[in-house]
Order: sequence, then C-alpha cells, then structure tokens
Amino acid sequence: MSTTGQCRCGKVKYAFDGPALLTAACHCRGCQLMTSSAFSLSTLTPLSRFRLVEGETAIGGLRAETEHRFCDFCKTWLYTPLQSLGDLVNIRTATLDRIHDDPPYIECWTQEKLPWAQTGSPHSYATQPDLPDFGPLLEEFARANCN
Repeated sequence: MSTTGQCRCGKVKYAFDGPALLTAACHCRGCQLMTSSAFSLSTLTPLSRFRLVEGETAIGGLRAETEHRFCDFCKTWLYTPLQSLGDLVNIRTATLDRIHDDPPYIECWTQEKLPWAQTGSPHSYATQPDLPDFGPLLEEFARANCN
C-alpha cells in the first residue's frame, strides 16, 4: 500500500509505504503562524518508508533543530523529519492526494489553541503526549484504522 501527496503547484510529489502511524492536529502558536490557520494537520509515518518522488524542497520555518520542508517553488509546507524522535516524519495531512474523513486522532498544544477551534480528535493534550503514552496511542490508532 502506497500513499501519495504533493504540493499545491504539483512540482514536488512524495509517497510513503504502509499505513500511517498516527494523525494529529497541532494548535501551537508556531503551527498557527506557519499555516496561517488555527492548527496544522499531521500524518506520522516512518521516515524510512517516505520518499520524494519528484521535485526539490527547501527548509522553512525557524530553520533551527527542526527542518520543516517546503516546495521550493510554491512554498507549500509538506513535511517535517523528526530525527530527534528516531525514524519518523510528520507529513502535512492536507497535502495527501487522498485525505481520510476521520478527524485527527490526537490534538496537541491545546493550551495555545484558539477558543473556537474544534477538531473532533478523540485524544487531547495541553502540550504533547507523555513519552510513555505514545506507544499505546500508536497501538490504539493502528487497531482503530485496520480495515
């Protein structure tokens, strides 16, 4: 099973193999500023299963320890490798060619969320899930999304 996506202009295309590990909405102020919206949407998958199919990306955002990757031409925010957490990448869900109907499975940084922003996520965190909670969340998401 391969999932595909692309930037707004179509110059950058990507794919990843296998199911997503987790979906999320982030309400942090940084995501609000980078998306010009109330929150960002993410689909988490192993970086080892992710590949660029076409086009070039550029680093955007604060260009600090996190390398947010954007289309070099239209500047669509596409993904963020999470090397500090191991073999993971957060793909911007709205750039997927086929977006699922389900709401994000978790929402994080709700302490910074806009009061009217609602996601329908079944799990909500003031900041981020604690590391011990992460494994059970991944297992629960996999059970809920196996067809």
